[in-house]
Amino acid sequence: MSELADLYAVQLSDIAIAQSKHRLSHLPEIELHTSTKNDVATIKKSLDETAARIAAAKKEIADLEVAGHANDTAIARLNKQLKTVIAPREAEALQHEIATCTQQRSQLDDRELELLESVELCEREQVQISSQLVHAKQLHDAAAEKLAAAQREENENLDRLVQQRSAQSLVVPASLLGTYEAKRKHRPDGAIAKLSGPTCGACHLDIAQGEISALRALPETDRPECPHCGCFIFFDVGY
Repeated sequence: MSELADLYAVQLSDIAIAQSKHRLSHLPEIELHTSTKNDVATIKKSLDETAARIAAAKKEIADLEVAGHANDTAIARLNKQLKTVIAPREAEALQHEIATCTQQRSQLDDRELELLESVELCEREQVQISSQLVHAKQLHDAAAEKLAAAQREENENLDRLVQQRSAQSLVVPASLLGTYEAKRKHRPDGAIAKLSGPTCGACHLDIAQGEISALRALPETDRPECPHCGCFIFFDVGY
């Protein structure tokens, strides 16, 4: 029965290892790290969008200045022509064209002023967002440090458990350990259970007293199993 006691210790380590791995993948620090990472990404996206709006506005301003220069050149040319014409109808047509160009120039100026104001607003917004980004990165860095510390602590605990399990398994016969591991594939919650009173600690079903007596009477070479779930039975001392 001492072999089963040793095997039960191995199983306790296996359970502890599984719990440690679960904790590693569900650390509360992971959620905070992910949240702050997403915050940084969102703010960066907002900053990129603001920069894109500024770049687009400045490009349009540059295009407007080119168009304005071309418009000024056209007005100057038309005014020069107007001074040389004599026919009233031709002069009237030139004046109309000059008025149209002047109106277009005014519209270009209005649009350029509107864009300049937009650029100014965006640049102020850019400063604010940049400040938010600095703060968000600080929070993310702090969250990353906390996560790294938590992972390091849990990994150290996991390494200790793995080493403990390795040492415990050395005293269990290889054939018994192989049978145990095969059983665990079908019963990941346990392949060996203590008998608490008449109750199997794995399936929580009662075993008849006669069956318990028969299990206890098995020779050392035979290992008792629960008649309900097939787990190895490890008898509590004193029962």
